[in-house]
Amino acid sequence: MQHLVNCLSTHNTNMGTYVESLSGVEEHVFRSQYSPVPIPDNVTLPEYVLQNAELYGEKVAFVDAVTGKGVSYREVVRDVDRFSKALRSLGLRKGHVVIVVLPNVVEYAIVALGIMAAGGVFSGANPSSHVSEIKKQAESADAKLIVTNSSNYEKVTALFFFICLVFNTHDTMLYLIQS
Repeated sequence: MQHLVNCLSTHNTNMGTYVESLSGVEEHVFRSQYSPVPIPDNVTLPEYVLQNAELYGEKVAFVDAVTGKGVSYREVVRDVDRFSKALRSLGLRKGHVVIVVLPNVVEYAIVALGIMAAGGVFSGANPSSHVSEIKKQAESADAKLIVTNSSNYEKVTALFFFICLVFNTHDTMLYLIQS
């Protein structure tokens, strides 16, 4: 475990180590009980996560808990690539923030990885949040785009941001962009 500096106390839990700071600022840090995973500095998170996806091809990468629909590694790679290209074609550039208002669906991971692959900064918002909370998050982050689904579309339309609406058909994700 890394050396802990300025610690008031540490508490071991089944999730790792909980740290309380002496600095006067309340700080809660959970450190895993497992060794850190080394991630190279010269690759993006999507590159790192998907680096061996071709080895798994048609094997299931994600399963939607509600519908039971599975998405293969090949489909994930394809859709991450397509979504990141779509975002770049809309003008998303490195460092631009994208707010994601989606429930726990398989497209969530594809959207998150696609944003990062396009150079954007992913910022998740709880779809149960009040529209004023999402607006505050979007304004504070200087978001350029909101990604959501049809269930949350009405909630975010009043925010006057570019909106990317994610649909899932039988074998592909579709995107509808509204300005």
